[in-house]
Amino acid sequence: MVNVLSFLPEAEHAGIRAGTSTYDCTGGIQSAINGANKVFVPAGVYLVKQLNLKSDMELYGEGPTSELKALDNSTACEFMLVTYVRDGGTSHVADNMRNIHLHDLKLNGRVGEFGYMQYFYLLAVNATSDLTVQNVVFYGFRGDGMYVGSGTLKTSERHNQRIAVRNCLFDGGVKDNRNGLSVIDCDQLTVYGCTFTNIGNSKLSHSVGAIDFEPDHNWSVYRDVTISHCKFVDIDTVNTAGITFFNGHQAAGNIHDWVVSDCQFTNCYWSIYAASKPKPVDVPDNLSVLNCHFLNSVRFDMNIGGLSHTQISGCTFERSPPGSGPGGDAVRLGAFTNQTTKNAVKTVITGNTFTGIRPQMGAIGVYGAIGMVCAGNTFIDVYGPCISFAEDASTDHARSIGNVIISGNKARRTQGSAVGRAAPMSFLGTSNQLRVVKGQLVLQDSYNYNNDIQTGITEVEDAADIQFVGAK
Repeated sequence: MVNVLSFLPEAEHAGIRAGTSTYDCTGGIQSAINGANKVFVPAGVYLVKQLNLKSDMELYGEGPTSELKALDNSTACEFMLVTYVRDGGTSHVADNMRNIHLHDLKLNGRVGEFGYMQYFYLLAVNATSDLTVQNVVFYGFRGDGMYVGSGTLKTSERHNQRIAVRNCLFDGGVKDNRNGLSVIDCDQLTVYGCTFTNIGNSKLSHSVGAIDFEPDHNWSVYRDVTISHCKFVDIDTVNTAGITFFNGHQAAGNIHDWVVSDCQFTNCYWSIYAASKPKPVDVPDNLSVLNCHFLNSVRFDMNIGGLSHTQISGCTFERSPPGSGPGGDAVRLGAFTNQTTKNAVKTVITGNTFTGIRPQMGAIGVYGAIGMVCAGNTFIDVYGPCISFAEDASTDHARSIGNVIISGNKARRTQGSAVGRAAPMSFLGTSNQLRVVKGQLVLQDSYNYNNDIQTGITEVEDAADIQFVGAK
């Protein structure tokens, strides 16, 4: 084990400990990394440019008081900690850098001083296996806090394996950044016990937020992902999301199997957003969202678009006070974007509680769904339909709703509301262009039975006619 202060001028030690030193610590800390496998960063503020990591090493400090801080606004500070850059590494995982442990540090990108810069990352991981990042504070990142990529050249094929991010804080400081954690390529990713806050950028659109899965090529991999016991707080600038899943480069089993469990989403514009492409039934994404709490999302809690094989179970979707916010569905199935219909495929929504939702379509809004089970859920004080089916016509004529089972749900209304009256609640409804209509809808191979609807709640909104035609 080496102490980085041993590689820095003794005359700078007091200033580093006090956070007043202006000395460039890059060379000294890099020498410590090059010469040892266990590198200790004592409490202090160390101004650095790029530090290159290596295999079989541990870099650690005393917690947030051990701070690596961007030296300046130059491109020399584009990556603070990095495994491979440019064409480093190869496309073969056997050649990966591996066995790296980073913990008990603070990385500070100084976004409040220098402003947004897309490709400036605090930690850039490329062609790396078996990396653990634990108890690290990612603060003030200008682009991404942590980037798990396919290299820093767009044409480089690189793959990451077995990356674990545990008990870290991703704090943008100010909302003038990109993502807390960007994942371009990773086979087996664990994100546990992390907090994401103050992340966003009002000048940008999609693919901004806390965790963003955005593969660039059909050879990009992200699969066997587990995100659990995390908090997503105030990810609320326009078009930002707590978690974005994009499957647009899904081919040959490279993108599938994602679990989000026991997480808290508070004041997110979207909590979970799926940017998805149309797909046949037999290409599963396998997203499971389990035992999560969604509070006061600005728009949707979950927009799963055209994902296939999604399970949403044991979650709480809540607006407090009831009926507050600009209005948005808790769960939206299907989408029509860029003149293309994306039908959700084989979605299971069971054992959830929806409280105080003021939806655009419904607490569960169904634009397009091929196969949906909605069972054992409880709807309380919904300001509109609990479940609403769209009648919109899509120009590609590909929108479809069928094979729907609705059973064993409860609909309840309590006394009073945010506006001093009972929620205008119905169990089922229809819509067209997000407006309630007295529609006439026939759902083939579908069943609706054994639901417990409180007296006074309209079963089908505005005298719409919804027929469930069972399988012949």
